Amino acid sequence: MKQTRFLMAASLLVAIAASPAAENEDTQVRAADTQFWKAYNACDMKEMGRLLTADVEFYHDKTGLTVSREALIDSLRKGVCGNPQMRVRREVVDESLVFHPLKDGYAILSGKHRFYAQEAGKPEYLDGQAEFTTVWKFADGQWRMHRVLSYGHGPVPYTPPSVTFALDPSTLATCAGRYRSARIGDILVSVDGDHLKLTAGDFVATLYPETKTRFFARERDLRFEFESDAAGRVRTLAVFENGAVSERAERVESD
Repeated sequence: MKQTRFLMAASLLVAIAASPAAENEDTQVRAADTQFWKAYNACDMKEMGRLLTADVEFYHDKTGLTVSREALIDSLRKGVCGNPQMRVRREVVDESLVFHPLKDGYAILSGKHRFYAQEAGKPEYLDGQAEFTTVWKFADGQWRMHRVLSYGHGPVPYTPPSVTFALDPSTLATCAGRYRSARIGDILVSVDGDHLKLTAGDFVATLYPETKTRFFARERDLRFEFESDAAGRVRTLAVFENGAVSERAERVESD
């Protein structure tokens, strides 16, 4: 009788040790998630495949449904990893990540993630963000992605920097004037209190200084650099988007 009880107790201990509930599921799933996205950023197909169930289902608001490990890895190989001249890096929004345990070896991890793109020879830029919900399954001793939903893809909402730098009106006035580019046409810059106002057709932006020559827009993620000639007079307005010059306009003295 004692031997029977001992065997039952031993079997129970083995079962508990093999269960994902024996350790912190939250920590395990988050670690597996980190491993997957590290492999994603490196285009490591083998490691990504290891962290997917064979019957994984991937739901995407832009590309639809992809079923099976082989199909999903193939789509990644041909998609985000298919162009050596373009790299995509995924980054989770840490404060958005939420874990929910489920019964029988399942769990949910959800949150927001952002994607950065880098073309050969160019600086990396923020390309957009999305929300995700992943159902994880504990299978063959490993947490694996089982059902993946990625949705709400779009631009990252712009949050302008805090205004921490001020210029006197006379310094602001050195930037004021009319500028002209071949693509946009006329761009009017005027002093408006403690900042500049930029008008280009229907587009109006409020510009606050970061330095004596560099300004940011309150309405949109744009930077403006006022470039001077050898005599110190502002001659050119350069517009930066995603860290690169998207437009350059020359100052117009008179028409």
